[in-house]
Amino acid sequence: MNRYKLVKFDGRVIGAALLGLALLLGGGSLRFPMTRLIVELASAGVLVWYALRGWRAPVDRWSAAAIVFLLLVLALPLVQLVPLPPSIWTALPGREDAARILEAAGLAPRWMPISLQPDATRLAAAYLIPPITMFIVTLHATQAQRVLYGWVIVAMGLAGALLGLLQAGGSQSFYLYDVGRYTAATGFFANKNHHADLLLIAILLAGGLASTGRRLGLKSPPTLAVAGGIAVLALAVPAANSRMGLLMLPIAVLAAALLLAPRKYLRRLRPRDAAIGAAVLAGLAVVGASSGVVSRLLDRFGGDPDARFKFWPDVIQAIGHYQPVGSGLGSFIKIFQRHESITTLDFTYVFHAHNDVMEIVLETGWAGVALILFGVLLWLVASWLTLRPAAWGAVTSLHLACVLGIAMLAAHSLVDYPLRTLGLACVLAFLAGCLSPATTDGTSQAKG
Repeated sequence: MNRYKLVKFDGRVIGAALLGLALLLGGGSLRFPMTRLIVELASAGVLVWYALRGWRAPVDRWSAAAIVFLLLVLALPLVQLVPLPPSIWTALPGREDAARILEAAGLAPRWMPISLQPDATRLAAAYLIPPITMFIVTLHATQAQRVLYGWVIVAMGLAGALLGLLQAGGSQSFYLYDVGRYTAATGFFANKNHHADLLLIAILLAGGLASTGRRLGLKSPPTLAVAGGIAVLALAVPAANSRMGLLMLPIAVLAAALLLAPRKYLRRLRPRDAAIGAAVLAGLAVVGASSGVVSRLLDRFGGDPDARFKFWPDVIQAIGHYQPVGSGLGSFIKIFQRHESITTLDFTYVFHAHNDVMEIVLETGWAGVALILFGVLLWLVASWLTLRPAAWGAVTSLHLACVLGIAMLAAHSLVDYPLRTLGLACVLAFLAGCLSPATTDGTSQAKG
């Protein structure tokens, strides 16, 4: 076997294995450190392999900007860990209590980092390794390899959907995490909302991958089989009891149907065909609404106001207390407890803001705001490059699915924390990587 074939084989297997491992073991949050550690160590090994192999991916302006973005994201927790002299860190907003503790203990002023929880910030830096690695793997992948990686996500989504249906039956033995409450399907995740996110992304990718595979001449599942898989994924979403999942489900199904349909059929699409499709969807909605699972989910929309709306004012107050540098990545739990109002106290504790924009700004300050704006700009540019009429000849359905998938994860991040699970963070990295030019076999061979 020559070196080119070895590199091609290894790249294909490593990318698929990393995605599968991240989705299988990366469904927990900070409360499940061991499974996270396994994914992080595996990703570090893959990153070392690519470093030894050498950079071989094509880089256009968007890819270069995305790499700069990732480097800045990685640099942020590292900067927060740099020790500063007492004259500097004691002058930063929100450090008064730390200074008073040292004084009360009779300890001399010492050098301290920006982060008020350095251990948590180090864990946050390690958390970035898997998604960064997945992005680099995707940049180095050919178009065919990217299609393979996408099918891995779809396969894990289907496996999670089937596992979720077993969990919805009421048996605790089918849950992978001790989540305390066993009232909804969570699949491979500890959180039902994150399970719903994977199902929605898998729905989008199924439609986009089948169409892209046909266009590239790759061996793809029959259209009817893909449609059946999409139906299974869609039926599993209500079992997750996720309100955001239910709201985004019609968008995902409609988009997948449009991506799956051959372009020549779409050109002949008439209003009557659209009406028939709408009637079918309406019929499925009526059938679904009559089930107990969907009824319980719909009841959640009419219940008491969500708890996150009650503690968001406390988060906003804490944000102002630590600006402009923030409290340090990973410090939310301890910091929020210091600012939680008496009206929101409970027997449980809040471990995320359920709004990633708020949590990032609290922990990273103005630098986090700048990075959020940078990331949004990258997505807008990628969307324009993908959707502009001049690019329609070269754009595949996979590109369109990735643009919409990123938007869905970003939208859910405004009311939850899907990207704080390694599985979905790696999925996002894959979706973003697919928006860059794919490596060609000829390029790999020339450099291999």
